[in-house]
Amino acid sequence: MTDTNRKAATVEEEAAAWLARQDRRDWDAAQQAGLDAWLAADTRHRVAWLRLRAAWGESDALRGSERAPAATPPLARFSPWRIAAGVALACALGAQLASMRDDHGVQRYATAVGESRLVALADGSRVTLNTDTRLRSSQEDARTVWLDSGEAYFDVAHDPAHPFVIEAGASRITVLGTRFTVRREDGGTRVLVAQGRVRVSDGAAAVELAPDEEALAHAGAIARSVHDAAHTDRQLAWREGRIVFDRTPLGEAVDEFNRYNARKIVVDSPEVAGIVLGGSFAPTNVDGFLRLLEQGFGLRTERRGKDVVISR
Repeated sequence: MTDTNRKAATVEEEAAAWLARQDRRDWDAAQQAGLDAWLAADTRHRVAWLRLRAAWGESDALRGSERAPAATPPLARFSPWRIAAGVALACALGAQLASMRDDHGVQRYATAVGESRLVALADGSRVTLNTDTRLRSSQEDARTVWLDSGEAYFDVAHDPAHPFVIEAGASRITVLGTRFTVRREDGGTRVLVAQGRVRVSDGAAAVELAPDEEALAHAGAIARSVHDAAHTDRQLAWREGRIVFDRTPLGEAVDEFNRYNARKIVVDSPEVAGIVLGGSFAPTNVDGFLRLLEQGFGLRTERRGKDVVISR
């Protein structure tokens, strides 16, 4: 487990412990003051507590018929089953994959909005497709794939004699064996390396990336940036059914949520878009995210057709 994931798990455990203590009969003003201080110490504490409380509320509804109304002791609500159910509800990401092979031997893979799935390629490489992604592979060349849209994480089988190539629009990514993510977006193709080395080219421009380095290739130019391991972990958390924010402006967080959902969130002003938040979220749980904004940040949400507008 990475340091970032370990810290997130610790916050979740602390939030669960506070919820359990709050449910006991001996809860008093001193303990409430302790909870208030813990919530105020870090935005991630408040996010985890609100999200986990909402998730456990949903697990109550799922399990209602199994509980004995009068005989269940207070702490039974926080049994391991309930903790697991709550975390699953908070972090679950649906996964279904559509794939088909055409008459020319081209295998096509596709995920719908909000879906994610692991694909095993013929050469032994594995690809995890993120939300709304289109990928092609060919029987004639098992070491070349085409990422037509969306995002994919590649765990490439090592084969020095046969480089693995990803064609992503005008960009080309070449590797021997490594782990990295490629994301097609309006501003070009973004590549982030988790392990090994990756060569990215776009027109005449080319760069070689090491772990925790990122490149944005667009229109024959490549911008390169260097991050720490925690940043890489956050960017790759979608493979575990989570999106993670760390001092992220609300406008950017909303854009990320909108990638995973047909119902879009709209921020009504630059002031609201600039609110900074952090935490780990289930990307398809829009209602839970909106409740957190209302309860944790005092924002208002209003449905307008298919969209939800956030305002002060």
